[in-house]
Amino acid sequence: MTISGKGLVVSGAGSGRIVAYDTGTPTPTVGTGTKTFTIAGFSTGFTSATAFVNGSTMTALATGDEALSMTGTVTSYSAPTLTMNITATTGSGSTHRWIFATASSTILVNNSATPMFAVTEDTAFDTNLSGFKIQVGTGAGDGVDFNYTSGGKAIVLQNCWIQQSATGDSVLLHTNRGVISNCSFDSATFSLAPLAIHCKGAPDAWTQASFWGTADTTGQNNYYVETSDFEAYLNAADNDDNCRAVFRYNLQNNAGYGTHGADTSNYGQRYFEAYNNVGLYNGYSDGTTFNMNWWFFVRGGSYVVHDNTYPALVSTDYGTKADVLMIAMNLQRNAGPNPCWGAGGTAGQYYYVPRQVGMGRVTGAGTTAYPADGVNGSTDSITYVGDSEPAYIWNNSRQPLGNTQDEDYGLGIGGSCPGSPTPDSTSNYVVAARDYFNTSTAKPGYTPYQYPHPLLAPTSTVASGISGGNSKDGGNGRTQ
Repeated sequence: MTISGKGLVVSGAGSGRIVAYDTGTPTPTVGTGTKTFTIAGFSTGFTSATAFVNGSTMTALATGDEALSMTGTVTSYSAPTLTMNITATTGSGSTHRWIFATASSTILVNNSATPMFAVTEDTAFDTNLSGFKIQVGTGAGDGVDFNYTSGGKAIVLQNCWIQQSATGDSVLLHTNRGVISNCSFDSATFSLAPLAIHCKGAPDAWTQASFWGTADTTGQNNYYVETSDFEAYLNAADNDDNCRAVFRYNLQNNAGYGTHGADTSNYGQRYFEAYNNVGLYNGYSDGTTFNMNWWFFVRGGSYVVHDNTYPALVSTDYGTKADVLMIAMNLQRNAGPNPCWGAGGTAGQYYYVPRQVGMGRVTGAGTTAYPADGVNGSTDSITYVGDSEPAYIWNNSRQPLGNTQDEDYGLGIGGSCPGSPTPDSTSNYVVAARDYFNTSTAKPGYTPYQYPHPLLAPTSTVASGISGGNSKDGGNGRTQ
């Protein structure tokens, strides 16, 4: 479906949702009959009363391997034990980690080479999609694309469930505004390839001041992801060129968060806010641990990470991984608009790399501390180089968020700059108490934007004559 030049509400009968997860300790075997599971917790917005209704249909899916599934009816739930009568299965064998989903009423199978929904912003109406599940098929097309229009209004995607194919994005944004809420995203394979949400924002982000928190007075200047769950992604989201993102009140079930800098991309992300999220991680010693390398991978721009619950990423299989991993790839990578930056100089001599971690748009003056390569003091060949807008990490479940690291591109990833002259190191460019603060101190002047986002109020429009639901069980649209 292509929606362009029309402000519409598209509403299905109900998406179903991933509502709960187990402890990851037992290894139930796929089969029919009575099965019991040990529940550890619920997706954001759900409780045992809303997730488990006796007699309702539910499917248990192996996290990150949905070839294994068991479908049946709920017979009882007495915390933490869920009992189901299984009547249908796929696959065979047993495994750690199971997630539990309610039944879907509207299912769209992705057999498309192009996006299932290609939506272009309308200038007068917030287009709203809700109440459907996009199921993996034979296609490699995206699930939903958000496309920019000058003067456009935010697109809303709510009460949905999108299953991830090995290629394509569940949601791809070519805009810096939008709201994604009350949705489930699950990847059939844990790897670097699948992205639940991929943002490539409008090209003016580095020429504008930031819209942190309540500075986004209209709620139309960032894209918001809230009250959703992400299952088995190395990077559930990838903030790419010019992206301004708010990621809040979500469940990250063995799912990290990634960004791009001005390295393989020209601009790099602008900033993100991540708060009130809950991370879930299962570490094993039998080779079945998902190889999460971070909760956050930051390659450029600024960010705030506060009031989240994140366990340490520690397992016998993979050792200890980073909470926040920051990198200035241009120092060792021969790619992008500023390759092999600072090579041959003294340590940190050419600080900073354009649009690196800790940079934003504050003064507009940029810097003159550049190599003699024709770059002026405020722009490189692409856009504004940035000036100091440090990142802040505070008030998380572990304070300070203990395993915050910087890394060089050559460490386990493969640097591509010549060995001579000697490349510089990220540790000289991304520096604590200058480019980022991991303390108890909040970002000065920062207040989060209102939650839930005001565009998620139940819609009743003259333009469409359709109302879209905002219930956390998948939503039921209705004709008025």
